[in-house]
Amino acid sequence: MGRVLIMTGSSTSLHLDPHLELDNLPELAQKLRESLMQDDAPLVLDGSGIQSIDGAAIQLLLLAVQTAKEKNIPCSWHQPSSALSKAVALLGLTDDMLLEATEQ
Repeated sequence: MGRVLIMTGSSTSLHLDPHLELDNLPELAQKLRESLMQDDAPLVLDGSGIQSIDGAAIQLLLLAVQTAKEKNIPCSWHQPSSALSKAVALLGLTDDMLLEATEQ
């Protein structure tokens, strides 16, 4: 797994693996939990390298985005890949996943 969690005083950045599928989600879930425990640090999801993503992974990421919102933790995407954007759009979740709020 090439996932990297970077915590700084100002934000938490999570670099997402190229292939997000059901069998590799437990590690991602743990990293997301750790990220969301940093109440004062904005969460930045780096989706730039995502090549494929399944429905379970989208559900997990959606849960993380919603949890961040409920905890008033700023959450944004850094360069979401076209594969991620297309998969989320097919499910009609672009707004819910905050894919419009991206970091260039």
